[in-house]
Amino acid sequence: MKNHLSMKLLVLFIAIVLWVHQIMLKTHTLEINIPMKLIETPQNLIPDSFRLPEVTVEISATGKDLFLFQISKKFFQIDTSHFRYGKNQIALKPDQLIYSDKIKLNINSINKTEDFFINMDKLVERTKPLKIQYSSTNEEEFFLKNKIKNANRKITLKGPLALLNEVEQIFTKKISSKMIVDGKLTVELISPDPKIDLFQDSIEFEITNTKIVHKTISLIPIKYPETENITIIPQKVSVMVSGPKEIMEKLNTNSIIANLNISNLKKDFANVSFEIPAGVKIIEYTPQKIQVIQNDQQ
Repeated sequence: MKNHLSMKLLVLFIAIVLWVHQIMLKTHTLEINIPMKLIETPQNLIPDSFRLPEVTVEISATGKDLFLFQISKKFFQIDTSHFRYGKNQIALKPDQLIYSDKIKLNINSINKTEDFFINMDKLVERTKPLKIQYSSTNEEEFFLKNKIKNANRKITLKGPLALLNEVEQIFTKKISSKMIVDGKLTVELISPDPKIDLFQDSIEFEITNTKIVHKTISLIPIKYPETENITIIPQKVSVMVSGPKEIMEKLNTNSIIANLNISNLKKDFANVSFEIPAGVKIIEYTPQKIQVIQNDQQ
């Protein structure tokens, strides 16, 4: 019984081998998508598309050669030395198809539209302002108190003109106080696009301790909705604040906004909330309560 089954399996195996052999020797026609490779591209140009279009080709070959062709490296080699900025039409020819000379095949047709082209962009250099990112609000406050020297730097980058025109600034990776070593901080830069090259991958800052000072800002006007038919007493408030000396020296009555919290009205009195610059803290303010008087309706 086992010998009978083994004989059947052997016959089946031989039949499959003969069938595959016939397929490999027989000529087939097939359409295949083939990528393009650009050579001799001028140094000041770059394709505006990250991925070049593929070319559909109809070929005829034996099954063996088709199989080898599909698994082998192949591409249309395009000489772009004559290309210019903008649209460049491509006229593909069979001899531009690069593949192993051990493979025998016939190229029946190259399927492409009449407006088959590659758009080239200018490769230019630009400088963009640096934007530092912080890992948290507390870390941002830390670096306001411990000043980063020369934080307002510009970064040189190179890439396609169309992409660079969209870039407003270059961001750092998020920084924290734990990254400071011997008064210096090194942080990596983030490229806005894979096709844009930064002239430097990281940047080093020096960190200096900033003196924290107190300052009193007097007579800040209290704001409230004009639609409210009310009178408030007093109409201005004084605030004591603290923060880095560099920031405090520029602080004035226009730097702080005082808002009346009429939604939290208690016994005709309301408190005040403040909008303050980053790095500044409110120590105290007077008066703590503002009297709110409802005006008579006319």
